[in-house]
Amino acid sequence: MRAAGWGRVGFGRYPMGGGRDPGEPPPEMVLASRSPRRRAIFQALGLRFAAVAPEIDEASWSGEDPEQFVRLLAGAKARAVVARLGLRTAPPWVVGADTVVVVGDRVLGQPRDVAAARAMMEALSGRAHRVLTGISIWSGPAQLVSFVETTAVRFRAIGPAELEQYLREGDWEGKAGGYAIQGAAGVFVEAVEGDAWNVVGFPVRGFLDRARTAGIPMPEERKVRPMLARLWPVVDDEGFAERRWGPRWT
Repeated sequence: MRAAGWGRVGFGRYPMGGGRDPGEPPPEMVLASRSPRRRAIFQALGLRFAAVAPEIDEASWSGEDPEQFVRLLAGAKARAVVARLGLRTAPPWVVGADTVVVVGDRVLGQPRDVAAARAMMEALSGRAHRVLTGISIWSGPAQLVSFVETTAVRFRAIGPAELEQYLREGDWEGKAGGYAIQGAAGVFVEAVEGDAWNVVGFPVRGFLDRARTAGIPMPEERKVRPMLARLWPVVDDEGFAERRWGPRWT
C-alpha cells in the first residue's frame, strides 16, 4: 500500500508496511494527516506512530457550521485511513485532525495563493479570531474520541510594509488562516486564550487528557512540557505569558 505523494503508507520513525526495517516495532498510532507540524508534535511527544495522508474530498464538507465542520472532517480523515489500512482494532489507534480559523462569520482554511493569503491577513489584522481544531481517535471501525478545541487569538494591526514582507517570505503557505503562531506571524499576536498548541494545529493538552481517559498509553504529564519546549519554545505557554489573557498551562 502506498500513499499518494508520500512514497509509502507510513511516514515517520515507525513506517507501516514494507517501509519498516526488520525488527522495528510496529506503530502504536497512525496520524491521519499530511501536516508536518502535527508530525513534529507527535515526534516531540515520543509517540510511536506512522503518518498516512487521508484521501478525502474536503470540499464536499463545505457549508457546515465551523465546529461541526472540523469535528466531522477529523472523523472522516481517520475513518478513511482506517478503511484504507484495513484496521480492525487497536493498536494502532488512528488520529484524525482538522483546523480552521474563524474571524467574524468567515471560515479561513489554507490560502490557495498569495492574494488569498493577503486577504486573510488583512481580515485578521487588528482584531480577535478563533482557531478550531477537531480531533477524532479511532480503534478499528469504532470512534473512541471526538472533540473540538477552540483557542482565541488577537492580532495587533499589521502595517502594509510588514504585511508585504510577510507575504514575500512565504510563511503563509499550507497554514489555516495563512499564518503559523510559531513562525513569522508570531510578532502579530497580542493575546492568546486557550491552548497555543491548538493554533499550531494540534490541541496537545485536550488530546492527551482524552486519550488517557480512553485507555490509550500517553507520556507522563510531568514530561510533556519539557518535550514540547524543545520543539518550538515560543509556543510554550510561558513564551506567550506576557500576551496571554487566559489561564496558563500549569
